Amino acid sequence: MRVFIIVLVLIFSLQSWTKADDIRDFEIEGISIGDSALDFFSEKDIKKNSKHYYKNKKYTPVQNDNYPFFKTYYAVDFRYKTNDTKYKIVGLSGIIDYRNKKISECKKQLKQIFNEIEVMFPNWKKEKVKTTNHEADPSGKSEHTEASFWSNEGVIAVSCTDYSEEIGWMDHLAVSIKTKKFNEWLKIAYE
Repeated sequence: MRVFIIVLVLIFSLQSWTKADDIRDFEIEGISIGDSALDFFSEKDIKKNSKHYYKNKKYTPVQNDNYPFFKTYYAVDFRYKTNDTKYKIVGLSGIIDYRNKKISECKKQLKQIFNEIEVMFPNWKKEKVKTTNHEADPSGKSEHTEASFWSNEGVIAVSCTDYSEEIGWMDHLAVSIKTKKFNEWLKIAYE
């Protein structure tokens, strides 16, 4: 029942995207691409929650877990260009915790969200659901299942990540929005 309610909340929150003309119209917990993270988080929190898992340091990821203003997601992660004092958001993800849930339920929810986005954006290019090994796990035991839509503005992706026991990271569903430029850079982020 809980998963069903989360799916309904996500679907209804996605419906606000139907009138979007560009990627900046998409919101996750009221936050959009191009916004200054300082409008939502203190600089102290941004620095404290910054992560350093990209080998290439052009962009900085920030992970914000369980803030009181989050209504749909457990976490809202964003990326900004390193040394940008305005912390302009170029990538944004809403994360739902799947640690104590079956990953098959995550994949079912992913397909439901994908179908909703497909109806809303019939002219966007799309890549159907596919599963690959997660590149952050050298053992090859972690899986990443993703479906995505893209335009000249950027990318919308819905994904489920099932980490191996050895990695020990949180299994999750993510709804992500990325600018085209940031998405292109991700190809070299771990080099």
